[in-house]
Amino acid sequence: MKYCLLFLVGLLSFTSNAEDGFDDDGFDETPIDIVVQVEDAPGTLYGSVDLEAHYNLSNDKNLSSLKTLVDVLGDYKFENGVNLSGNLKGYHDFIYDLENRTVPNGYKNDINLNELNIELEISPNLDFKTGRQVIVWGKSDSIRITDILNPLDNRTPGLVDIKNLRLGRTMSKLDYYKDGYNASAILIHENRFSENPMQFSDFKPTAINKPINTPDDSLDNTTVALSLTGAFSGYDFGLYYADTYLDKPYLTNNNTTLDYNNKSTMIGAAYNQAIDSYLFKAEAAHFDNIQYNGVTDTKARTDIMIGVEYTGITDGSIGYEVAVRKIHDYDSLINVESNGFKPENEYQQVARFSQSYLNQTLDLSAVASVVGLRGEDGGSIRLELDYAIDDQRSVSGGVIDYIGGDNSVIDAYKDNDRLFTKLSYAF
Repeated sequence: MKYCLLFLVGLLSFTSNAEDGFDDDGFDETPIDIVVQVEDAPGTLYGSVDLEAHYNLSNDKNLSSLKTLVDVLGDYKFENGVNLSGNLKGYHDFIYDLENRTVPNGYKNDINLNELNIELEISPNLDFKTGRQVIVWGKSDSIRITDILNPLDNRTPGLVDIKNLRLGRTMSKLDYYKDGYNASAILIHENRFSENPMQFSDFKPTAINKPINTPDDSLDNTTVALSLTGAFSGYDFGLYYADTYLDKPYLTNNNTTLDYNNKSTMIGAAYNQAIDSYLFKAEAAHFDNIQYNGVTDTKARTDIMIGVEYTGITDGSIGYEVAVRKIHDYDSLINVESNGFKPENEYQQVARFSQSYLNQTLDLSAVASVVGLRGEDGGSIRLELDYAIDDQRSVSGGVIDYIGGDNSVIDAYKDNDRLFTKLSYAF
């Protein structure tokens, strides 16, 4: 925690001397219009190459990661109007070449075809898209309530925002658009689940991994999701329905196997509205048929989130979101380690601050995420600076402090405080 406090003091001092920016009054000369006709290219290819390093502050691992990462995106539009798009991600962690360490499964090398799909326009109001893709539900930037269709890469908790963690999933989506409304019908073909810390990694150093059982990607296990969203002046909303497998395992075979074969129906809604410099958000979701360890009958759960974001400061914003997840017909046997010590009412809170300086070339972000009404169950605080050297090159870095608490599962993360830095080249 002391590292975050020292860093915060420096940032506050820096903020007090930040530039206010420059007014652009334009020029008095008569503008000259130049029209250049350029034939549209049928395809584009872009992405980034990064070098990322982590230095642990609270344990003996010191330099714990030294990665090269590649993120490539592309799309190609055929003459018949069909659009092909994809996203390939990969990395190699040199720390396992430099030091004799046990390599957790998938931590040294990883190649992830995160998206690969085709999209076509059936009519001016009707589109169809199929393949591995990311579909975002809800309005929250930090807490998942209705946003359940894509799993996450959680192997380094709290280091990056949810928008950069979503893993693509093979789905087919039919979209109908009319007067600001969008109705979607989705078939989920791929049963892909979140990637969590593995044995011998920083966040799971000694625990033994249990074998995992997941539903096959078959026609019988194809599930359904529906949504109706509307975007209007000053506000928008979403209504959601999904009958699919939960991204939460439970123990089977005498507590020896983590089983994801738990299908649940979710009904949810989301709403946000802009009033002056404030954006108010709300989400709710109700799940039935959730299996918890230690109890024989399934439980229902209701999740509710409210939040507000203030954008009335120059080149910056402040946001706060709080959520409660209530387990109905609660049984005290649920509050055990195999369930993550889930209480009847679990609270999650996230506060974030962002500010740009130096004509928006230097970005500061601070995110605090805690579990519990008073943060008593632990969480993390992340401070980060990102500087754009030019249009292609940037450098970023910061510190993340994992906060211990009453929840022993989260408390186990507290010795993984780290400094991190990244050099990026965009192409």
